[in-house]
Amino acid sequence: MTYKPQVDDIVHVVVWDHAENFHDAMQFEVFGQIRRITRKAYIIHAWQYHDPIQRAADKGAEDNEHTFAIVKRAVDSIRRLK
Repeated sequence: MTYKPQVDDIVHVVVWDHAENFHDAMQFEVFGQIRRITRKAYIIHAWQYHDPIQRAADKGAEDNEHTFAIVKRAVDSIRRLK
């Protein structure tokens, strides 16, 4: 991988995932902003408020945002979009 992911990058990630009662692993994709990078995973915010003022005003905002921890070893490809 020549691209070194950085916090705040907007990315397209293709990741292998387990598939219960299926004949093989399956590929999925995630688009989002890298919020954090841990030793084992990329923490990707895939659905979030654009305006921080609206986020602050919206009670229960955490229910309206979605974050995924993508295990680095499962990543097939990751590409910076912005």
